[in-house]
Amino acid sequence: MMENRRLRVGIIGCGEIAVHHAKGIHGANNAEIGMVMDVVPDLAKDLGEKYNVPYTTDIDALLNQKDIDAVYIATPHHLHAPLTVKAVRAGKHVMVEKPMAVNLTQAKEMIDECRKAEVVLSVCFVLRYLASTIRARELIQREAIGKVIAIETLAMAEKPASYWQGGYTGRAKSDWRTSKDKSGGGILIMNVSHNIDTMRYITGLEVKRVYSEYDTFATPVEVEDTILCTLRYNNGAVGCIEASSCARGKGVEIDKIYGSEGQIVLGTPLKVYTTREMEGLKPNQWNEITLEQTYDLRTRYVEEFAQAVFLGKEPPITGKDGYAVLEVVVAAYKSGQTHAPVSL
Repeated sequence: MMENRRLRVGIIGCGEIAVHHAKGIHGANNAEIGMVMDVVPDLAKDLGEKYNVPYTTDIDALLNQKDIDAVYIATPHHLHAPLTVKAVRAGKHVMVEKPMAVNLTQAKEMIDECRKAEVVLSVCFVLRYLASTIRARELIQREAIGKVIAIETLAMAEKPASYWQGGYTGRAKSDWRTSKDKSGGGILIMNVSHNIDTMRYITGLEVKRVYSEYDTFATPVEVEDTILCTLRYNNGAVGCIEASSCARGKGVEIDKIYGSEGQIVLGTPLKVYTTREMEGLKPNQWNEITLEQTYDLRTRYVEEFAQAVFLGKEPPITGKDGYAVLEVVVAAYKSGQTHAPVSL
């Protein structure tokens, strides 16, 4: 019965990231694009014509379509919560880009409204579907590196000046990224929220305390362009995040997990050091694991979301996952303002 069913998705916001997600929906075996919407007519028209579906600048025109089962929201961050609530009240299931909201009050409202309406809510943390993420999680569960004792994220990037007015591609012109109220913050909430979720997923650990320092050093925006955070996890492990959007020169992105019996460095190839005798790994030396990425991350994400809708189940990535990540981000920002550790 399930085999021929397709989830009809309305896209709200047709900017840069929506182009990638539209491709993911189009490639899914159990979903399809039903309609697209953007307040900028040319963006809606471009995406609508690309997939041969109706397009509009009117949110109500999309939400009033009875055959639209779910929406995907890819708007400026401050609109995620109000648009989610509006969509849910129209009976739609929701996929929303990260971060799910700009504050925890909004995020809680999104979760509560979806629960009341008995619709599925998911936040697009698609990096969980990387082959390296999945293998790293398996290795942690097999205790390949023993007990996790430290987690490190280094995300040093140099965003071009044009990014702040049009993202990386310049597809949608807007200055919302420069505004603290509209974006929620800078490099931490915009980008590193992905890393925070990935580490939660791989290790199963939750952040319990955050201390941070941040500032805006070299960018004419209201949000931070450099931040350092010290973390304490619920198993006692420690962690650090170093992130910048104004690091001149070649970007550096490294995620590492240190254990009592070794370490894992995420990336291509995945690097693993272990003192233990384990199948597929040589002990007391670095192992490089080359993994083929055989599917599109967003297609897999959409397929699993659609399946959850059809079965009336929670999706693999929930609103609560989005809330947990946002909680860390909000605590880091609060710590930077108060110059004191913040407990979650």
